[in-house]
Amino acid sequence: MAGEVKKKIKPGAIELHPEELAIVVQYEVQEVSTGADGAQTILNREQTSKKISVKSLNDKTNIPILAKEIVDKCKLIHPSKVGQVEQLLYDLQQRASSNNASPPSPSPVPTPVAAATPASDNFTPDSTPSANSNASSNGQSGKSSSSRSSRSSNTSKAAAAAQATAKVARAEQEAAERLELQQRRQMQASQIFKVQQRLYENAFLDNLDEYVEGLYEEEMPKKVRATGMISQLFRNTENFETLLRHETLLGTLARMLREDGKRSIDLCTNIISVFFSISNFTQFHGLIMANQIGALTMDLVDLEIKRTEHRVMEEGISPAMVAQKALEASQGQVQLGEREKKLLALIQKQDRLLYICLYMLLNLAEDVEVERKMKKKNVVVYLVKMLDRSNVELLILATTFLKKLSIYKENKEKMAECSIVEKLMKFVPVLNDVLLMSVLRLLHNLSFDSTLRDEMVKFGIIPKAVDMMTAPRFQPVVLGLLYHVSMEDRFKTFFTFSDCVPKMYDMLMRVQDLRQTPELIALAVNLTQHPRNAEVLCEGDRFDRLVRRAFQTCDELLFKVVRNLSQQEGGVKRRFGPYVEQLVTLLKAPDITAELFVEVLGTLANLYIPEFDYMGLVMKHNLLNFLATYAQPGAVDDDILLEVIMFVGVLCNEGTALPLVESRLVNTLFVLMGEKKEDDEFVLQIAFSFHKFLLYEETRHALLHYTQVVYYLVDLLQDKNREVRKVADQCLDIIMDTDEEWAIRIRNLKFESFNQEWLEIASHPQDGGSSNAVLNGNGGGGGMGNARVNAHGYGGADDAEMDYGMVGGGGGYGGYGNGDLDHDMSGGAGGSDGDVGIGAGWGQGLSEDDMMMGSTGTPG
Repeated sequence: MAGEVKKKIKPGAIELHPEELAIVVQYEVQEVSTGADGAQTILNREQTSKKISVKSLNDKTNIPILAKEIVDKCKLIHPSKVGQVEQLLYDLQQRASSNNASPPSPSPVPTPVAAATPASDNFTPDSTPSANSNASSNGQSGKSSSSRSSRSSNTSKAAAAAQATAKVARAEQEAAERLELQQRRQMQASQIFKVQQRLYENAFLDNLDEYVEGLYEEEMPKKVRATGMISQLFRNTENFETLLRHETLLGTLARMLREDGKRSIDLCTNIISVFFSISNFTQFHGLIMANQIGALTMDLVDLEIKRTEHRVMEEGISPAMVAQKALEASQGQVQLGEREKKLLALIQKQDRLLYICLYMLLNLAEDVEVERKMKKKNVVVYLVKMLDRSNVELLILATTFLKKLSIYKENKEKMAECSIVEKLMKFVPVLNDVLLMSVLRLLHNLSFDSTLRDEMVKFGIIPKAVDMMTAPRFQPVVLGLLYHVSMEDRFKTFFTFSDCVPKMYDMLMRVQDLRQTPELIALAVNLTQHPRNAEVLCEGDRFDRLVRRAFQTCDELLFKVVRNLSQQEGGVKRRFGPYVEQLVTLLKAPDITAELFVEVLGTLANLYIPEFDYMGLVMKHNLLNFLATYAQPGAVDDDILLEVIMFVGVLCNEGTALPLVESRLVNTLFVLMGEKKEDDEFVLQIAFSFHKFLLYEETRHALLHYTQVVYYLVDLLQDKNREVRKVADQCLDIIMDTDEEWAIRIRNLKFESFNQEWLEIASHPQDGGSSNAVLNGNGGGGGMGNARVNAHGYGGADDAEMDYGMVGGGGGYGGYGNGDLDHDMSGGAGGSDGDVGIGAGWGQGLSEDDMMMGSTGTPG
């Protein structure tokens, strides 16, 4: 009877459309015939594709959300591919930016705004300053700005092309490694099959019925032979159609594995080999799962592990010990005894069985649901235990499988429980390059977890990885591993006592395009944040050679390292002295890119060198007017604006104070304080610049007389950020030390700031009439006493209720003492009903920490 024919869709590669803003999903439509016995035959295949357009993609698009939406709506894309879709969207976004018909200028030239007034228009990337404005502020013509935009655009396109090339090269390298591993696994499986085949004669499809009858024999050797012959037939894919149509073959083999698997390791190996051959084809995975072979295989792996552990406990001999002794015997160093020979043969059989089992499970794990079921049956534990064995191919397979599983948090946590790092570190290094690469990639995946990074450092990953830094094959993954370790500040000092920094320096000087080695530049940026590593990098003539190369290449990535070096205090920072003017020249260059502009400006903002002639620098390059153009609110992006603020603070000294006032930068920074009051980083840097301004007469006068900076600083004393509070307090101390009039006002403002809650209560009298006195007046009287406005005494209540410490019309709280807040205050008058007033005034002035009660109120 003809089988039922259905269409099946098999998803394929996901690629970028060569021209449009679209993703192309390749897939295959198959016509599959299902026979009465459940066997499936592919009648026809048709390759086709689906295009997913993303025309709305722009620089502001949320890529992760868009990728998830695409995967949810397109049934051809498996949920596990969301990361790949996300990467493709990033590539499309980059293509869209570079191919824009009117590309934004990467140069951070702001819209010139009159310095006396805040910016009225926001900066738009497409806007170009007028020639007259540029001539007045930057000394550049409109033609120069156009040239800068054009060159910057070309530079950005070149950088984007270089990054794309690097990504393609990296992807091709990883694909080649995966192919190499797959071919190696297939070769090892073939070797196992050959070993099994030597035990039997050649099998023929015509004798299939004879082999099937042998499965029902009572004697185990006959069953083993029958399964061996059937296993041979399954190695030829041309036999699949006949074999899979057999009504009872697969079911009988599954039953034998369940019932007799514990009795013979050869029987298990032969049966698992049959299902392994089928597992190489995704469309047959359903047959394997229908016969529950996955669960049986997991049970079989568990059984073999328990047998090994029992043997170790009974005889004290592990598989690794036997393998080591066999190696020594092969070199003629020792002789193997009969018991050791038997153990070696048994371990070799066990290794072959475990290899076939795990390889089949790896094939089945293509389905995430199946992989999840394996996790529940402790596949992670079994794989980690494989690391105690000595068979190289089995180790490669186990680490490859573990790497696949390590992307899930629960699997990673289970690996940590099994002390996986300790087991892996014994293979770093190892003579087999394929095994070493597999181990390093697994460690790289695990290094995203901080706890496991600690374990790696504990077992010596830093010196071991540093030794492999210069090996081309392992370089990307080793640098990535070291980068992850260097993210922890407490580990950065470990690199100082290795050869990492000198090797890293040599690589930085040798690599032509740092975009092709992102791990290298990331490691360099991390390590140069540590003072000791920075000193090691700058030893001898390294510093000068590095800075000269940065100027020569104008590479913003290399300037990130230079910028980190400029943060270090002491000798490293002073070595920048001869290069400050060259940095300013580069900063004002018409063809500088936005990325390089930020790094150069950030470097200059770090370079506070007391002995440097900043006045000469400012006058020569008209630097303050140049910075004033960028300091306007809304003129440039926040990262540039923040560096401008920091650089202004660096430039402020006794010589540049008056030019700073004339450039209106003092007022501009005060305006920015209000604009950016919600951003702690901006508030802190502007407050620090104010601190510098207050040190010099001209800038201090401009701040105190033309802005409300004191009130802002007093308000910052209540800020949640400790550093902001500290700088604000230092600024107020300078003002109080230099101006007596402001000192009194600041003390009053501080009092009001710190006692705001009490003052709010005092300003709303309850029950009795308020008796208010000014700071230099007497305390308020009881009842409806009429003291001057602004006092803080409370009148007594006329009724007999207890209110605010008053009994039956007690006296009101006394007002503050005299203006210097140093005198006792008299108590309020008594209530009208003649009872004694208890609401005495507060003495000794509120500027003191401790307050004593004044005299008792007099009777009313």
